[in-house]
Amino acid sequence: MIKTFEKHKVIAIVGLEKNTGKTETFNFLLKNLNKRYTLGITSIGIDGEEKDQVTFTKKPNIFVEKNIIFATTEKYFKMKDFSAEILYVSDRRTSTGRIIIARARERGKIILAGPTTIDWLNEINNKLFNFGAKKILIDGALSRISSSSISDAVVLATGAAVSLDVEKIASKTIDLIYKINLPKYKLYNLTSINLEKGIYLKDLKLLGESTLNFEDFDKLKEVKEIIIIGALTDSFVKKLIDKNIILDIIVKDFSKIFAKSSTLKLFKKLGGNIFVLNKPNLCLITINPTSPYGYQINEEVLIEKISKEIDIPVVNIRKVDNI
Repeated sequence: MIKTFEKHKVIAIVGLEKNTGKTETFNFLLKNLNKRYTLGITSIGIDGEEKDQVTFTKKPNIFVEKNIIFATTEKYFKMKDFSAEILYVSDRRTSTGRIIIARARERGKIILAGPTTIDWLNEINNKLFNFGAKKILIDGALSRISSSSISDAVVLATGAAVSLDVEKIASKTIDLIYKINLPKYKLYNLTSINLEKGIYLKDLKLLGESTLNFEDFDKLKEVKEIIIIGALTDSFVKKLIDKNIILDIIVKDFSKIFAKSSTLKLFKKLGGNIFVLNKPNLCLITINPTSPYGYQINEEVLIEKISKEIDIPVVNIRKVDNI
């Protein structure tokens, strides 16, 4: 499994829901990749708290080993229980202080709290590389899943916290997998264009402010492709299908797609296409068969259902010693 990560330099770990085992997955990768590479670690948001702030159940701690380079904020840097060499202190501040990058001098427990924007996260990643990191692990909260849009690879944690119904867990996981694997748009480069939220033609003419309230579908009947900056909603795609408007839709990344995969598949069957500008590589799916309240699901059934849809490892990391 280690070969899965050899070519990826920035790996984002995201959870389908809270308490699906994201922190355990993070620790698993941290432990195993640290054997081979100098690691840098950070988060978008906060992770490593003792208790989940929603369920108030105990969460696994994040432990760093000696020489791991980590980025967190002043508040949580002061709370750590190990010595570390400070390498950088940001001028900008988060709600819990400036970002500190440091190198661990010994093993210890840490709460990660990173930059609050994608651009700032990218800046911190570059600094981690400059200080010697060969690979970076990003703890990416589901609400900020677009952290994966600047990563080379995504690891997705799913499991019993989503539902106690294996079919529902599989369905929701497969739905997200489909969106993550949508093709990247390659015909011309839009990544450097700074557009406000809206619906645009290929020549960047604005057609509407949002897919949420767009009604002028007649304008799209002769159009071959549109660019959507913001959310792509299920109702918008369904209206295109109902009105027999089949075209190519380009969105920033999978985190902006709020349409169901079944709707997207129907749209594609009719001749339409959905493209993304940023496409991460989904390289591992981890299963947590235990809900935060102690209920268990049949992990073998879940792994089998997900594995049928994708050709990457699907594992319960508690049953895997190493990668």
